[in-house]
Amino acid sequence: MKVLFVSNEVAPFAKVGGLADVAGSLPRAIAEQGVDIRVVMPRHRQCPADEECSMVLPGLSVQSPGRAHAASVLETTLPESDVPLYLVKYDPYFDRPDVYGTADADYPDSPQRYAFFARAALTLNHALGFGADLMHANDWPTGLLPAFQALNPLGTPTVFTIHNLGYQGRFPLGVAPAMDIDPASPTLPLVASGGDINFMAAAIRSATVVNTVSERYAQEIQTSAFGHGLEDLLASRGDEVHGILNGINYADWGPDVLPAGLSCPYSAQDLAGKAACKAELQKRLGLPVDPTVPLAVAVSRLVWQKGLDILAEALPRIVRLPAQFAVLGSGDHELESLYLAMAQANPERIAAQISYDEDMARLFYAGADIFIMPSRYEPCGLSQIIAMAYGAVPVVHGTGGLADTVTEAAPEPTGFVAEHLVPLELIEATERAVTAYRQPKRWQALVRRVMRQEFSWDRSATKYLALYERALTAR
Repeated sequence: MKVLFVSNEVAPFAKVGGLADVAGSLPRAIAEQGVDIRVVMPRHRQCPADEECSMVLPGLSVQSPGRAHAASVLETTLPESDVPLYLVKYDPYFDRPDVYGTADADYPDSPQRYAFFARAALTLNHALGFGADLMHANDWPTGLLPAFQALNPLGTPTVFTIHNLGYQGRFPLGVAPAMDIDPASPTLPLVASGGDINFMAAAIRSATVVNTVSERYAQEIQTSAFGHGLEDLLASRGDEVHGILNGINYADWGPDVLPAGLSCPYSAQDLAGKAACKAELQKRLGLPVDPTVPLAVAVSRLVWQKGLDILAEALPRIVRLPAQFAVLGSGDHELESLYLAMAQANPERIAAQISYDEDMARLFYAGADIFIMPSRYEPCGLSQIIAMAYGAVPVVHGTGGLADTVTEAAPEPTGFVAEHLVPLELIEATERAVTAYRQPKRWQALVRRVMRQEFSWDRSATKYLALYERALTAR
């Protein structure tokens, strides 16, 4: 089987969110199943320099009904693999400071950029002579690829993965001509939704098979509470909407993968090093180095979806349990300012680092006793899975992938769950965690159980292979 895997982000080359981690890891696991899989992404400014890659197509003419763009294609491989990665180089659209735009808005020409990218991926497939049996598109920037294929009588079957339905690629209907879509063409009904161009809706309507990144989220998005206006469209796809839980690469995350210069490895069998990591984190954050007080952390984008405003409401009571709390992340300026102010007002209990650095994130995971993740909705979530690998016990809102990966149910609990995202339930769930922390034997057994949970990409890759076979059969 030959698969072309298309994504706007691929770690470590260009990363904004969890999509990049998936696109950097899942194709490697699928390749190990014997699939000839190749990855396509735009050549963003953050990607390797031209001289670090091979030029495989110095001239790639990307045709649309209204014009032709002269692009080129560079090639490298995904790290620690032989999986080819093709970078579509078209500087007018992709040589920019940010992948999507500013924190407040996407680039105004985003519809044109991603209509071009979909056409470029299809053109590249033929120009390389690859002849994919199936194309796997990911999230709204690739949403027009399934639409273009659906209109082609000889089109390749497509799988479309929804990583976050909250981001849909919605634009005014009037941009269609700039995207080289004739308002009178059959393309427009496929890509229009609710009076707008909607990349996500186009893919859901057109793809051979649709999936998302956890089983619970696949069900949730077919309801008005989580469907972001597309619940009826999703429900109309019936049994062609699937859920496959994401995984993590344990070679990149775990207690033997710590920041440079930090020597406190540990394991589920020997937890001694975790106490040293906690002391180091407390020291770096300016918190009192106290092993008797549980340290709770959040590593997150500071945005509405992640529920950090609800956590901020609960935090004054959480730290009086007593507990310490530290947050690592950036995003909404109001949330950044709020957490900085709370840390300044209570430096003995609260710390805030408004930035993101993977080495510091690893120290947060390794040094934490408790990991708080109160997302309003969470398609899958990788942070809680990473936290468990480091033995940080999760406290989560029971939604989406959080509900699929964390349970408070006996006899094998793996964390603490707030069924409703309100401050009181979050406080109570954290209090249950703190109560368990005060019982050393119970806590160590819980930490060891958490660390033994397994969410590898191998398991997910096997399920994706079955989904690919389903798409080929359906087509």
